[in-house]
Amino acid sequence: MPAQKRTKNSERSTEPLKATEALKPENLRDQEIFFPEKPQPGNPVALLDAIAAISSPLNTHHVAQAAAQQVVLFSEAEVCTISRWDPQENTVTLWAEYRRGESKASPVAYLPYSASDYPKTEQVLRTGLPIKLHIKDPTLDEGERILMKGLGASALLMIPLEAQGKTIGLIEVFEKQVERDFSVEEIANIRVLAEHAGISLERALLLEEAERRAADLEVIRQASIKLTSSLDQQQVFMAILQSALLLSPDALDAHIFTIQDGEISYGASLWADGKPGPAYKRVRKGGLTARVARSGKTIAIEQVDEHPLFKDSEWVKNGWKGAIISLPLKTGTATVGVMNIAYRNKQEFSEDRLRLLGLLSDQAAIAIYNASLHDFVKHQAVTDPLTLLANRRAFSDRLEEEIRRSKRYEHPFTLVILDINGFKAINDTFGHLVGDKVLQQIAVCLMDSVRDTDFVARYGGDEFALILPETSKEQAAVLINKLNHNLRKWKMPWSETNPLLWMSAASGAASFPEDALVSEELIAAADEVLYSRKNHTQ
Repeated sequence: MPAQKRTKNSERSTEPLKATEALKPENLRDQEIFFPEKPQPGNPVALLDAIAAISSPLNTHHVAQAAAQQVVLFSEAEVCTISRWDPQENTVTLWAEYRRGESKASPVAYLPYSASDYPKTEQVLRTGLPIKLHIKDPTLDEGERILMKGLGASALLMIPLEAQGKTIGLIEVFEKQVERDFSVEEIANIRVLAEHAGISLERALLLEEAERRAADLEVIRQASIKLTSSLDQQQVFMAILQSALLLSPDALDAHIFTIQDGEISYGASLWADGKPGPAYKRVRKGGLTARVARSGKTIAIEQVDEHPLFKDSEWVKNGWKGAIISLPLKTGTATVGVMNIAYRNKQEFSEDRLRLLGLLSDQAAIAIYNASLHDFVKHQAVTDPLTLLANRRAFSDRLEEEIRRSKRYEHPFTLVILDINGFKAINDTFGHLVGDKVLQQIAVCLMDSVRDTDFVARYGGDEFALILPETSKEQAAVLINKLNHNLRKWKMPWSETNPLLWMSAASGAASFPEDALVSEELIAAADEVLYSRKNHTQ
């Protein structure tokens, strides 16, 4: 597009022809349309050199730059622009502009415009026939007149860019000298250049499309490598989101939700700049994510502000007019998650694009399933199945970790071993099923009594272990008193039949580094205190 943004004059003396009227034969002015016979260039060698310059680049922008430059250099024109036409959207986007006397083509910095706003431009694109316009023509469209005035042009020659029998763009040649006109030979030569420019641009477009597809497939390949290299769920989430954003250049952000037992939970999100995105605490019941989770089918919304699902969206109210796609993450028939990708601007979700994102979502679903299965197995390995507290193995690992941390930061901590008083009698009196329920209730009471930073484990049988970071034995004693107080009030399985019975726990505590410096000695010290107290009370 030329050196200024195309604008329409709101105070036009005459209305422009509608696109359908402009293309009628009676509205095509003979004096504006040229049908030169087989071109006979004045300098065949120069023309061949120009064609070679246009045909040699492989990049669309470079081809357009070369074509614009060669049209100006080969003719006597002042300015040439090369633009691409999207027939579906009917928009024209500048590829390159060249002005006589410049060492290279001007940089492209113009917004696309609608061809329907300019009847003559659309006429050339729709009919594939060139048109010549003059600034003094009283029938000239006002938008084109403003454009030509801005460039100081007296005449404008518009020639379609064609490839494989279809129009792909437009060449506009501007002449500033009022007394000079485009000659038939000049137009013929420009048309020859336009023909080769169209072919070269189409070739470059196909090459760029092939390169883009190869790049997209490489993203999928790299995603596959990353997704199979880790079983950590958060790492898997990040690999999926990063790949989704690489496949979506205009994206705002992407986020993942997981589904387990019918419940939708937030997984992770990522902004396009790589920063962590917002955490969604809840999912709207009738919203996009919930619908995809329920149906297991992709929903692509090309413009959110025109879709009923987003009529009450705060983002839309704040000016977002982009797009969003929501993809189910499925393994077999089961939907294990949902991935959403939001875009800044309106999008067109082609079959190729949907297929590519579908490939990523299939890989993502398998990776999420494997990671969740790994987490489940890992959790089972360190969890006591009866009380759902950490087991003896998890306790040993955590104790070693706490010793390392306390050594590094020179912070004390206290280990407490608890033994439930009279638990054998409970089993003997009420049976082992009741005994199991008692242990479960004690586990709940323990978790309600400790701090979030404390660690609770089932040590074995009716014994429990507590690791209390940055806690002295005196502070631990306060917590034990609180626990016993809570146990006395806790409703136990036998409460209805024998309300006089109540629970309590004996305890032994040892502190690091005061009582011991290694785990075995610390446990032995706590055990010694525990059994000393139990023997003293018996």
